[in-house]
This record gives sequence, structure tokens and C-alpha cells, in this order.
Amino acid sequence: MKISTEARIANTSCGPIEYTLLGKGPVVLVCHGTSSNCFSVDGSAPLLEAGYAVLTPSRPGYGRTPLKVGATAAQAAEAMVALLDCLEIKTCAVKAISGGGPTGIAIAANHPERIGRLALVAAITKPEDRVNEPAYQSQKSFYGPLHGMFWNMLGLISRLSPSGMARQTMTIFSAHDPEDAFRQLTPEDIEAICRFYQKHSSRVGAMNDLTHTVGIELLQRVQAPTLVIHSREDKSVPFSHGEWALAHISNAELCESGITGHFYWVGPDYSEVSRRLLTFLRAV
Repeated sequence: MKISTEARIANTSCGPIEYTLLGKGPVVLVCHGTSSNCFSVDGSAPLLEAGYAVLTPSRPGYGRTPLKVGATAAQAAEAMVALLDCLEIKTCAVKAISGGGPTGIAIAANHPERIGRLALVAAITKPEDRVNEPAYQSQKSFYGPLHGMFWNMLGLISRLSPSGMARQTMTIFSAHDPEDAFRQLTPEDIEAICRFYQKHSSRVGAMNDLTHTVGIELLQRVQAPTLVIHSREDKSVPFSHGEWALAHISNAELCESGITGHFYWVGPDYSEVSRRLLTFLRAV
């Protein structure tokens, strides 16, 4: 399904927020991950086909949403609710991906009357422990002063050698044997991986995400039914984050994604993950 996106700016009570809104129906608010923004809609096609509207704001520090709109996870959550107010959306589900996890958790914890369901997808739920994880320092260095140059280089490689980029991605983001993972990718999967590197990546947003906190108390305040989608082979955000959410959110269930690790939206397991997400959202 080819998705056409047009970004708009909402002048909310917290400041200007860039967003895309696709489809019509019950709204799913997407808190995108790092190296993403409001145009990062891979993974939205199943929701749109099932009759949902997908609202994807550029989180503070990403795209055309200034960091001052909400630097902390709690402030970013308030900004997202201000966007809902501006668009006259009373209730929605939240899909929080990777680095968007703390923001999604804060929305659900602080505004239970607005959030019907929460999906934590390869999400960071224990940012306080990130410094102790094997991949943390390399990830932090990647978003250093030369990030723009590195990102442009990856975009060029993705155009010149899509298969090579897909193989390298499996090596970095999945603990599964990269050659086996690559063999199970379709041409559409490879194209989706390359699209990821051909969009804008914000060093400001990524470095700010490293300052976000969650804490047990915030997780315990989440009342919404929660689906934790996480791979045991995720090298970027370890499976322990999913386990942490399951341990501290009272009404949470697990959906394991598969061999592609952090890149949950490609590979042979994605169709089942999408089915589980849609079943979860419909169980109102």
C-alpha cells in the first residue's frame, strides 16, 4: 500500500507541532522512534486498511517541532495532548515506538481519560538503565557532531546498494544470524529498510531522547490495556525493556516480534504482529 503524506503545523497551547494525519476512523496517535519524524509511516498501512486514522506528530526536537515544545518525556506528553485538543480528538489509542516509548507511557499515565489502548513497540521503557546496555555508547556516538554526515552516507548507500544496506541493518539491529534474516526479507522489505535511511534524522531530537526518564511509578499509573510488542533478538532496545513494561504495567500482554529485531515492520513475522495489534485495538 503506497501512502501519500502531507505535513501540517498545528499551533497548539504548547507551541507549533508538525504532524501528518492519514485515513479516517478511530485515531491511533503514533509516538515515532529516533531517526524518524511525522513522515515515518512505515507500519501504518495495516491500520489504515483496517479503518483507523493515523496521527503522527514530529516529536519535540524532530522535524519542524521545536525542542522547546516539550524537552522532557512528561512535557512532550503534554504537547501531544495539546495537539489532540487542537485537532478536537477526544480519545485515541497510542502506538509508541522505540525512543517514543517514554512519551507514550507519559501520555497514558498522565491522561488516562484520553487513551483507550497503548501499544509499546520495540519501545524504550527503562531509559535510566540505557547507559549499562552494550549498544548504548555506539548509539550515542552515532548521534554525535558528525551525525548529519553519517546519515547522508547511509542514505547514499541505501540507494546504491539496497541489499548491502539491508544486510548491514540486520547485523546492527538484530541478534539473529544476519544472512538468514536477509534471506527471509522480501524485495518490499528491503525497500522499506532503505526508505528508513532516506528520510531526515534529527541529532537534536535523538540527543534529547537520551535525557528522558520513566520510572516504575509512571509505569504503574498506566491504566490502559497495553500490548508490548518486542523481539528477543532486538539489539538496539533489548528485550529486557519489554519485560520491564510487562512487570510494572498492570494490564499488559506480550506479542513477540521476530528475527528482524528492532526493525519490527519488515520480515516474515510482521504480518502476525500486525494481526495481533489490530485484534488488540479492536478489543474495546
